[in-house]
Amino acid sequence: MTDQQPLRLRDLPAALLKNRWVQLLLAVFVLIELYNLAVIPAFLTTQKGIETKAAAENAALKQKAEAELAEWKAINETEIATNAARKQRADARKAAADAQKSQAEAITAREVAKNSELKARAEAEAQQAEAELKTQQTLIEIEVAKQAARRQKVEADIATEESLSAQYANMVVQRNQNR
Repeated sequence: MTDQQPLRLRDLPAALLKNRWVQLLLAVFVLIELYNLAVIPAFLTTQKGIETKAAAENAALKQKAEAELAEWKAINETEIATNAARKQRADARKAAADAQKSQAEAITAREVAKNSELKARAEAEAQQAEAELKTQQTLIEIEVAKQAARRQKVEADIATEESLSAQYANMVVQRNQNR
């Protein structure tokens, strides 16, 4: 053993590198370090990339869904506004028609009242004219009756006078015959 020189601290790494177990351990250590420095960060980067891609896709899908929802909401609000405008126009037309109907009914009621007044006045005038006509007819009938009474009186007077004349003549004739 005298042949061998004592190991010095500086020769220690070279000696260790010649040992198979140390080489194996060093290879495993290098592989672990390579795994830690290359594979894990690459995996993590890939995972982060996948997560980022998924988040971007989710954000895009969410944005697309929100856009579609906003579009449907806008379409619905537009339809609601259109329907409300149609309803307001229909209500306005109905109100205008009701106003025209009320105005026409008021005009009709005024005309009916006016016509009723005219009819009542005409009936009153007709009744008054009829009454005046009946009065005139009554006066005429009274006058005719007076005339008839006068004629009858005159005829009665004439008949009386004729009767008296006939009696007088009979008396005269009888006197003349008696003489």
